[in-house]
Amino acid sequence: MKKLTTNFIRNQIIGRDFFFKTPYGKRLLTYADYTASGRSVGFIEKYLIHIQRIYANTHTEDDVTGRNMTGIMHRAEKNIKKAFNAEKNGIIIETGCGSTAAISKFQEIIGVRLPSATKELFEDIIQPFVKNDKARKEFYNQLKAEMKTRKPIIFVGPYEHHSNDIMWREAFDEVIEIGITEEGLLDLEDLAKKVSDPAFKNRKKIGSFSAASNVTGLITPVYEVARILHKHNALACFDFAASAPYVKIDMNHDEESYFDAVFISPHKFLGGPGSSGLLVFNKDLYNQLLPPTYAAGGTVDYVSSSQVLYTKDIETREKPGTPGILQIIKASLAINLKESIGIDLIEKREKYYTKKAFDRLSKNPRINILGNQDPEKRIAIFSFLFIHNDKYLHPKFATKLMNDLFGIQSRAGCSCAAVYGHHLLKIGSKKSEEIRHIVKKGCLSIKPGWTRINFHYTINEEEFDFICSAIEFVADYGYLFIPEYQMDLGTGDWVHRKYEDQDLKFNPTIGNILKISLKDCFEEDEIDNSNVFPEYLEEAKELMKKLELATNASEPLYSKYDDPAAEKLRWFYFKND
Repeated sequence: MKKLTTNFIRNQIIGRDFFFKTPYGKRLLTYADYTASGRSVGFIEKYLIHIQRIYANTHTEDDVTGRNMTGIMHRAEKNIKKAFNAEKNGIIIETGCGSTAAISKFQEIIGVRLPSATKELFEDIIQPFVKNDKARKEFYNQLKAEMKTRKPIIFVGPYEHHSNDIMWREAFDEVIEIGITEEGLLDLEDLAKKVSDPAFKNRKKIGSFSAASNVTGLITPVYEVARILHKHNALACFDFAASAPYVKIDMNHDEESYFDAVFISPHKFLGGPGSSGLLVFNKDLYNQLLPPTYAAGGTVDYVSSSQVLYTKDIETREKPGTPGILQIIKASLAINLKESIGIDLIEKREKYYTKKAFDRLSKNPRINILGNQDPEKRIAIFSFLFIHNDKYLHPKFATKLMNDLFGIQSRAGCSCAAVYGHHLLKIGSKKSEEIRHIVKKGCLSIKPGWTRINFHYTINEEEFDFICSAIEFVADYGYLFIPEYQMDLGTGDWVHRKYEDQDLKFNPTIGNILKISLKDCFEEDEIDNSNVFPEYLEEAKELMKKLELATNASEPLYSKYDDPAAEKLRWFYFKND
């Protein structure tokens, strides 16, 4: 077996030799956006192509193709359970593309998922029945009040992704948010107090917490949280979307600190793009007396015109229609790659880069790193704002500039964690409502946010230094490039005034892809980034000097919003025509 060194794996990442055009010339793609999605790996993609010679639907074992694919898929599922220590009592359901779909599926299984159209349909049926009848209306209102007091209680944390927040708000439950400590961590005392509240004694209680923040990388003490929840008869569920590629997941840690369900996004793993979302949960939570959440082909043992006999196997009855066979196999391989590299090695490299990044970037007064800055409490996710004078650089501008000048792939916005963003940016309810009013009018550029990168365990020292140098350059000189770009007030997107991204216009049709030269992505060129990185930094410095001369080192005359309400809230600089 080939030894899985980080150098070998780095050279297997597809796209490592990809150059693209920018307003400032060609740039080598440097990927620092693993928090959003992972990168494909050559040997995994080759295997998936290899097994497609015998690909077939898994709903048969009567021929060689169906039998082989069914066997491979089931072994892949067993490997996932083994990785999460869920072999004893775990049920695995592949659904959608990530944790979002897994949470939705879990809500269906426990009975709290109610589509908005279904709620509306109920009201459309009931309202005519109670409209002109006082007794019926009174009874209906009493029934609604009673149901409200019996809804399941969902405990969520202070730094949830929207998928583990607003999805619960729209479900048939009551959401209770757990507080945050002065250090910016999940308040375990507040959790114990709220989950033990006598008012919730006779109600179903479920804790659903992010295992780590996708904004700051802060790690939730999941086993301690699970212990507290179970002590007070609550289920312990965790969204591992942000941290699963980097930490150990032990669903049966001990008799108190086990997990009832986990939600996984394998596409965020190295080697995972294109894989399916995963829900892994304790089989005791499933009610086999009910029909499956999706009643369809493959979930039944027998069907007549009047009767349906559903299969007893939970995983089979919750795998309707044709499953994402290749997607499941890919998810398993991505998870197995993490296990093969070794969690100890991953965590060691993550801590090393996290500490090194804090030691370096925190020295720059123009870089505002968000969240608790203890490297031991984080995975290597960094979100920050660039300070300039009394305002900031717009995150979408900063991200665009890092892309155009250096080829670095980062991400701008609120990372789908707006509630946490309010806390991090100290946005009170009054200001929040003012921002919402402007956004509702179509001015999305006013939305607060940050720039996010992560230092993946596969990067080398040259890549780390280059990313840090690029961040420092944008912090120190980014403002000089603002007049080079135009901001769309509606979307907040920034475009260079003298350059148009040609790659955005490609239409992926068979006719078009046959016209272009499709390079074999498995035969990539060796790139010495120790040569190209210094070139990019030197070119950026030369551009900066020219811009300084053009402006006589004075501040550009920045633009303002026409809307006074928006201008009052403006927290960044822009220069439009």
